[in-house]
Amino acid sequence: MAVQPAAFRVPAGAADWPAQPPAPPRATIREVLGKLSEPIADPSDLRNRDVAFIQAISPALWSVGARYFRFEVEGVEHIPPRGRYIAVGNHGGAPLLPDVVVLSAWWAVALGLERPSYIMVHDFPFRVPILRTMLAKCGALPASRENAERALRAGANILCFPGGELDCLRSFRNRNRIDFYGRSGFVELAFKYGLPILPFVNVGGHEVYVTLFSSRRLARWSGLERFTKVRSVPLIAGLPWGLWLTGFLPYIPLPAKLVYKAAPPIPVEHDPERARDRRAVRRVYRRVTTTMQAMVDELAARRRLPIIG
Repeated sequence: MAVQPAAFRVPAGAADWPAQPPAPPRATIREVLGKLSEPIADPSDLRNRDVAFIQAISPALWSVGARYFRFEVEGVEHIPPRGRYIAVGNHGGAPLLPDVVVLSAWWAVALGLERPSYIMVHDFPFRVPILRTMLAKCGALPASRENAERALRAGANILCFPGGELDCLRSFRNRNRIDFYGRSGFVELAFKYGLPILPFVNVGGHEVYVTLFSSRRLARWSGLERFTKVRSVPLIAGLPWGLWLTGFLPYIPLPAKLVYKAAPPIPVEHDPERARDRRAVRRVYRRVTTTMQAMVDELAARRRLPIIG
């Protein structure tokens, strides 16, 4: 089932869902800019999440996603309207990550803000003052085991991207491949807290520009890996620079059609001992990545052309 952003529809069998996205209070540009000027001392503090700020900016981001990226969401009926989970996704388009921004806006407007959700984000953007404040107020946390556990212990859901910078900077020819590079911490957390894993994928996120190649060796040789903790240096073709190196340069995203899909949650038993059992962890890891690859393959097969969708 696809959910068109212009008119949110209640998924079949999900009686607890709202008939329409809640109408957020209007905020002036001055109010939003005022919040962005507030200093954030500790980006790992869960109290940074600002519901009023999220409500203020989400409709504008939703509108950009609907009009520019023509986004669609499928499988909404699989997302528990209440209850807890660890959502796991793929992503692309560093450093702006438009696919993550659009998904976050949809998550806030369509799914509501009653239960806190936190997004795990690479820690480098938190070094930029205004961006640091925006991310923190939107419920983003520097991606780490400690922060993920802090959010889960507080009763929140988390949305994580285990592939990290290696996933979002992958080459264009591999754009529709699920590869988390063996990063299975999300499975260990699922065992430790007894939470289901909600696989969530998108196609189109790697089409906002074209990554000609991505080099882990260059990241090591250049020292960027040591300085930024980003383990790959891409050569990118896109707007407005033509060609550029690294995933740190702001750019104008191409209007790639973004399509998201959620799968039924994968149950994981509550057994902290199994979090240390590599066979058990690998078994769940393979099930999650196999499920996600099947969804990506399905969405990619329906795509007529890159960017156009």
